[in-house]
Amino acid sequence: MKPAAFRYERPRDVAGVLDLLAEHGDEAKILAGGQSLVPMMNFRLARPEMIIDIGAVSGLDQVTRNGDHLTIGTRVRHVDLERPDFDGPLNSLLAVAARHVGHIPIRLRGTFGGSIAHADPAAEWCLLAQTLDADVAVASARGKRVIAAGDLFKSAFITSIDDDELLTEVRLPWLGPDWKTGFSEFSRRAGDFAVVAVASAIRLADGRIAEARIGAAGVGATAIRLTQAEAALAGQPLGPDAIDAASELASEEVDPRGDIHGSADYRRDLVQALTRRALS
Repeated sequence: MKPAAFRYERPRDVAGVLDLLAEHGDEAKILAGGQSLVPMMNFRLARPEMIIDIGAVSGLDQVTRNGDHLTIGTRVRHVDLERPDFDGPLNSLLAVAARHVGHIPIRLRGTFGGSIAHADPAAEWCLLAQTLDADVAVASARGKRVIAAGDLFKSAFITSIDDDELLTEVRLPWLGPDWKTGFSEFSRRAGDFAVVAVASAIRLADGRIAEARIGAAGVGATAIRLTQAEAALAGQPLGPDAIDAASELASEEVDPRGDIHGSADYRRDLVQALTRRALS
């Protein structure tokens, strides 16, 4: 298969990208790694009139610590997060999640921001953004704004990013040494899309859980927070009893649909098992 005819532009700065988006709106698509867009174009599921390649735009491929946040530029490759250049619980969570993203060729070219903007309900980075309450920065010729992850993902492959906006960076809260993180995913084969994935981040104080964040992907139109399971952990020691109770609640609060990869009941069982693994 080959894509439909399109115009191609490769601006050198963000301003050039924003000018093109302002002019062409929903007729244009941003190309970063192309690991989702190019196959869709080849199958003609997407037929943009213009491709705006941001591969030459500087300043969008950095990972930096800014106070209480870790800022990840939109062009940061998946592979760059397999071995982040910093220490701590967030390092561990990003590294484990990154190794579940597709196959090595995909991780070498695909981008963090591209995955967030694509909004696949089974995507690892969308799951982490939801779980950690990330902030997503976007820009247009009209100005800049920040969208909370909870307001970003509207449905499968649909976000609140406007047609003339470019996702420039994602800000994850910095996790100090009192945080513990976990990630567990099940897919049919290594590199396949997740059937279900669960991420967790737990803050401990005096041997008890002071704060809990748990999210699941593959159980609905977007990744979700498992708020009942989080509430059940509050104030509890992080031990087998608390983990079992939270895992059972997690399976009860999801409402997945069955498909060729597994029934709804199968996915609920996976949520329980993977929540237990992520917390353990």
